[in-house]
Amino acid sequence: MRQAAEVLGVRGTTVSRNITTIEQQFDMQIFERRNNGVRLTEEGQRWLESIRGLYDGLDEILRETARRNRKEGTLRIGLCSPVGLEFLLRLIERFRARHPEIRVAIRDGVSNDQVSAIRRRHIDVAFVCGSCDVRHCCSEEIWEEGLSIMLPAGHRLAKDETLTWEELAGERLLVPMGANGPQLDECFLERVKSDSAAPTIEHCHAGQATVLIKVRLGNGFTVVGESFAREIAINGTIWRSVTGKNSRCPVKAVWLDSNPKRAVLHLISIARNMAEERRAHPATDGREG
Repeated sequence: MRQAAEVLGVRGTTVSRNITTIEQQFDMQIFERRNNGVRLTEEGQRWLESIRGLYDGLDEILRETARRNRKEGTLRIGLCSPVGLEFLLRLIERFRARHPEIRVAIRDGVSNDQVSAIRRRHIDVAFVCGSCDVRHCCSEEIWEEGLSIMLPAGHRLAKDETLTWEELAGERLLVPMGANGPQLDECFLERVKSDSAAPTIEHCHAGQATVLIKVRLGNGFTVVGESFAREIAINGTIWRSVTGKNSRCPVKAVWLDSNPKRAVLHLISIARNMAEERRAHPATDGREG
């Protein structure tokens, strides 16, 4: 009893008293007490063997919890590209300026995969298409972004400054495919395909850069968020804004309420403030000086 108390860092009487409490609670005798010490009874031996597996499992859970807590310094963010890239970049820059002690890790992918990763606790927060199913998660629409279409410069629709999906009916929409599915969000693609007049969707087993080259060669067109389009220029191609139905893509933050990382709520709060700034000062689009 004394040696057990030393290992646990408590008094010997505390160990003895707790053992007596267990014996009374379960109406059994765990130890046979003698003048020269104690020894397990047969009933106590059977009880010990039956609970050892449960104890070892609990011990492993506590160790794993401790390991996760040590990873508190990393915030894992899922991004549904290619919509909202500029907003996310500014969001991360502002978050890192306020929390330099926290490392930010980014995971790219489609909305359904991101939400699944949230539920499995593989990532902490994701920014996904507003129409994606996020049941059993907390979610909040943060902002929305317009869409831009890349066309070959000589395309028949190149003369128009803006285009609707109806005008693109029958054209080939080139969608880059990654290892986990199309890089253009599946939720958004379903919305586009649901219209009676819709482009033909062609999945390309290639990255975004190769798809842009295919557009340059006249194999079709592609669509991205307007912030991405502002940063990319390729000779022989043009960007045109999408107007009308499905011309903007809402983006929402998704996370688990049970996530213990305070950094998640800090990030969401900063995102809300940035979105509010953009609504209040649309001319600057929420950019910081």
